[in-house]
Amino acid sequence: MNDTASPTNEILVVGAGMAAHRFVECLLHDPSTDVRVTVIGDEGHGPYDRSALVEVLAGRDPAELQLERAAFGDDRVRLIRDDRVLRIDPAARTVRTRARRTYAYDTLVLATGSFAARVAVDGARLPGCFVLRTIEDAESVREFVHTRSRILGRPLRGAVIGGGPPGLATAEALHDLGIDTTFVQHPEHLLPAELDQTAATVRRIALEEKGITVRTRARTTRLDPDESGAVTALEFQDGSFQRADIVIFTIGVHPRDELARNAGLEVHPRGGVIVDDRCGTSDENILAIGEAACFEGRHIDAVAPARVMAELAAARLLGKDVSHRGHDGSAPHGIPVVLSTGAGGEIAPGQLMAIGRIAEVFRVRPRITGAGVELRGARPEQSSALWEQLVAAGLVDGALVGADAGEAPPGQVPRDVQGRRADASGTAPRPRGQTTRGPVVRGWGERARAGESLLGSSGRVENPA
Repeated sequence: MNDTASPTNEILVVGAGMAAHRFVECLLHDPSTDVRVTVIGDEGHGPYDRSALVEVLAGRDPAELQLERAAFGDDRVRLIRDDRVLRIDPAARTVRTRARRTYAYDTLVLATGSFAARVAVDGARLPGCFVLRTIEDAESVREFVHTRSRILGRPLRGAVIGGGPPGLATAEALHDLGIDTTFVQHPEHLLPAELDQTAATVRRIALEEKGITVRTRARTTRLDPDESGAVTALEFQDGSFQRADIVIFTIGVHPRDELARNAGLEVHPRGGVIVDDRCGTSDENILAIGEAACFEGRHIDAVAPARVMAELAAARLLGKDVSHRGHDGSAPHGIPVVLSTGAGGEIAPGQLMAIGRIAEVFRVRPRITGAGVELRGARPEQSSALWEQLVAAGLVDGALVGADAGEAPPGQVPRDVQGRRADASGTAPRPRGQTTRGPVVRGWGERARAGESLLGSSGRVENPA
C-alpha cells in the first residue's frame, strides 16, 4: 500500500504519546484550521498517561489510562496504531513504516519519546528483569509475578534499581503485590533533587515501616541467574549481594532519536534531536517535541515541558509568533504551601511525617523549602482534597494553595496563613519568617520554564503577556 497522495497541509506525527496527543489537541482546536494530520504509533493503544503505569501493577485497568479521545475523533486526523516508522526520506518528504507503507508529509513532527534505560552490567536482560515504560511492560510484570510465584511456591523477592519518584512508586507497587521489596540506589539520600536530608530520612523511615528495605550507596555490578536462567541475585560493588526473583530498572530514560540520526538531522552527542526555540530541527520541514528533543543541550524529561513544546509546535504551524526559552529540568509545577510552624519557623518532625502520609495517599512528591513544602506532581483537580487533608492534619491555618499568587481551591478566598483576606493583587501580608508563594508566571518564556499551559481558558493560544 502506498499513501503518498498528500493534501496541501499534510502533517505527519511520528509517535502517539502524551506530547503527540497535546499537539493534535492544540492544532485542531479551531474547526476552521485547514490541515490533515496523520499520527503513527508503534503501540496497539491510543495515547495514554505513562506517568500512571505503576497503577497498572496494582490492577488498574489499562483502558483507564487512555487520554481524552475527542481530538482523535476529528475528521481531520487519523491514528495509525501498531506500526513503526523505520525510515525518513527528508528529500522526498516521506516516511516508510514496518508495514511497508509510505506516507508523505508537508511537515513532520517527531514525538518519538524515549526508552527506559537499564544498568550496563552482565545479566541486565535476564528473564525477570524489566523496565516500566509501556502498558505491555506493566502487564508483563504482573504476568511474570503470577507465573514465577506459582513456580517457586513462595512469595517473590524483588528489587527496584534506580532513584527518583518513579523508583519509589514502583517499589511501593511491588510491595503491594506481596513481594518482599528492596529499593536500591547509589545516592546516599532519597530523592536528593526533591528533599533535603531531614525530609529524605523521614521518607526512608516511612518506607521501612511499610516493610520496604532501602539500600543506598549501592552500585549494582552484576545480576546472576538461577538454574532456569531467570534472575536470582544482584551483586554490588562492595562485594555484597541481594537475592531477587524480579528486578525493575528505574534509572532514567534516553531519547529515541535514531530516526532523526539516520535521516541526517542534527542530534546531540548525549542523545536528543537538537531543536531551536520554536521546536524546529536542522531540517526546515521537521519539528521535534517532547522527550525526543534536546534544547540548549538539555533533554526534555518531564511531562509539563513536553506539553509546552507540543503547544509551541502547534502554535508555530498556526502562524503564531511564539518561542521556548527552556525549562529548569525540575518536576512539573506543584502546589506551594506555607506551613504553620512553631518558634523559629522550623518544621517539626511530626509535620514531616504527616506530609509524607498525605503525599503517599495523593501520589505527589513533597519538596521542603524553608518553612514551606511544594507538593510536586499535584493535579489541579486534587487541590481541594489536598487542602482539606492539610488542614485536618493541622499543617495549615488558612487557604494558601496555587501556583500563582491569589489562586485558591474552588470556593475559597485566597488568604495568608493567619486567615487574612488577600488584597486586590492576590497577595496577602505574610508573617515574618514565612516563605512566599510560587512566582507569578508571566510571558511565554516563564510559562515554558514553569511547565504551564500556553493556552487560555478558551483553549486558544494566547498572545505573549
